[in-house]
Amino acid sequence: MNKNKKAALQTGQHTEYDTIKGVLMYVLPVLAVIFLRLTKLNNEADVKIAMRLALVGLACYGAYRAHKGSFNAVVAVKLIIIAGMIVRVGYMVYTGAFTRGHDVGVNDETGVGHWGYLYHVINGHLPPSNEYQFYHPPLFYMVSAAAIKLVMLFTGGSDWTQYLYVSQAVSCVASCIVLIYLEKIMDALRINKTVQIAAFVITAFYPAQILTAGRLNNDSLVVMFMILALYFTLKWHQSEKMGDIICIAFSIGFAMMTKMNGAMIAFVTGPVMIYHFVRRIRAKDRDKIKDIIIQLAVFAVIVFPCGLWYPIRNYILFDQPLNYVHDLDENSFVYTGDASWVDRWIRFPLFHFKDTPYMDMGNDTNVFMSIIKTGVHGEFSYDELSEFLAWSIEYVHLILILFTVFAIAFTMLKNKEIDRTQKWSAFWVWALMAASYIQFNIAYPFMCTADFRYLLLAQPAAAMFVSYYIGYAAKQQGKVYRYSARFAAVLCCAFGAMSIMHFC
Repeated sequence: MNKNKKAALQTGQHTEYDTIKGVLMYVLPVLAVIFLRLTKLNNEADVKIAMRLALVGLACYGAYRAHKGSFNAVVAVKLIIIAGMIVRVGYMVYTGAFTRGHDVGVNDETGVGHWGYLYHVINGHLPPSNEYQFYHPPLFYMVSAAAIKLVMLFTGGSDWTQYLYVSQAVSCVASCIVLIYLEKIMDALRINKTVQIAAFVITAFYPAQILTAGRLNNDSLVVMFMILALYFTLKWHQSEKMGDIICIAFSIGFAMMTKMNGAMIAFVTGPVMIYHFVRRIRAKDRDKIKDIIIQLAVFAVIVFPCGLWYPIRNYILFDQPLNYVHDLDENSFVYTGDASWVDRWIRFPLFHFKDTPYMDMGNDTNVFMSIIKTGVHGEFSYDELSEFLAWSIEYVHLILILFTVFAIAFTMLKNKEIDRTQKWSAFWVWALMAASYIQFNIAYPFMCTADFRYLLLAQPAAAMFVSYYIGYAAKQQGKVYRYSARFAAVLCCAFGAMSIMHFC
């Protein structure tokens, strides 16, 4: 290995080899999924054994690197990412499209859920109405339809309904790409690799992220595009190059073409653009002012048609408002608007988890309890899962959430060593998504609205603060700092290990 490659490994910088390895990370799993499905080796018990063996092999490789003296934080992060991908791919392989899914609907041409949407797109046309899930933009279904037809072409299949797992694979690949670009974001922010480890342990094995990776819906893909938008926003903030702003535009445009709440990321990108525009105006350099005006114009020309053509189409055809969200009836069993404000937001049954570790969608009302439960189990129950693991992981999750809130407050108010861009970029993403989640639950008081899947982008941003705190506390002299850093590290490892046991 030459000196440049060694230096890149030590600093966490990406080389062409990282790009190749990154591509392999999310291409080979898809090929493996197709092989296992076609050979009918997707039985849950068998896949879980394969997952365990793969994780053990990964651990042995890490031990070998440590024995050779070449194990470091860079290697640790890479191995955690790969382990997260193994769990995602394995879960997706043994999980059917109708298992622990959301709004999939019936599997015939009358369906108006995600299955029905895919049916229309794969048959060459957009949905004929905006009913139920048909109000969503179509990019996820277009990508899924193209992927299904491609796999059918190579395998000689004729019934597309036997290839729904390919659509699930789209979600899985998107979730894997999120891990890869999260590392790129943290590297671009120049966050020390050792500090990154805790954030990746949390995010790679977060149950809600794993569940999303196995679903036939648009959640995972929109999060991927939002993460890409964040990455290219950071790159443009550093370079101010046309190529980066074009990438921002397509990322946001495609996020909106996947799910309209993808537009939320513009509240992160927009202030950065305004900052650079004002800075150039103040510099009074006409060439630079002209350049940024052209860049912003190109951005608008790309993002608005990409992001708004389908909502405008639905507005014209169905009089659908641009900010439309499908609203359930107040007679729905998941309606919580008749519960008191205290029951929904304050009263928290702390010892409730041991007796009922899974969501009771018809009777549960508390939003924060839903965050804890759906963050590790979704809205579902698991017949074969250990009862002890089912409720104990929720208490660990609760402690992790409380510690994360503490880490956010501490970092923002106390930690003066951290770079302002590192601090405020993560905080703004977390705060924006958290505020959106709260507003969403106020506007739509249904138990399904409180699902953790509406916090998927907030989660990695929050996890970064746990890493920030551990990195800060580990350098301090006091016993409180030292023990709290150790506690946080153990908490992260316990959460990750319990999540692996949950799905493997």
